[in-house]
Amino acid sequence: MIPHGLDPREIVRRSQAACAALSDDHDGLKRDILGHAGNRWSLGVVYALGVTSPLRHAELRRQLPGVTQRMLTRTLRQLERDGLIERRDFHEVPPRVEYKLTPLGLGLLVQMIPLWTWVIDNADAFAAARRRFDAQPGAAPAP
Repeated sequence: MIPHGLDPREIVRRSQAACAALSDDHDGLKRDILGHAGNRWSLGVVYALGVTSPLRHAELRRQLPGVTQRMLTRTLRQLERDGLIERRDFHEVPPRVEYKLTPLGLGLLVQMIPLWTWVIDNADAFAAARRRFDAQPGAAPAP
């Protein structure tokens, strides 16, 4: 669906401008950051910290069913490296470390709302498309 008031040619122009910007300097950096927007665990951490912050590692893990300790640690490091979250080590025994969203991370969370809304609004159309596809002779089974 095309957003109200946007001409399809304008959408293509904006898309081309965005792709060109991604191909400029720091190509890898921009694509890595964009990857956070499509990563299940990154978005889960950003969302959890946006709702309740600060949180400790174990608290985050409880809020992300299915995440392994290794994957959560890796995700936290990537998000911290990119400036989306902040890690605070209290230098205590036993160790106490908390994570919170940075203003940059909050910006990512805010920018994801339109995408999530679009997915929710179009869920029935996605389901119908899958049913049509799966009903075709020779359709590959869903993963």
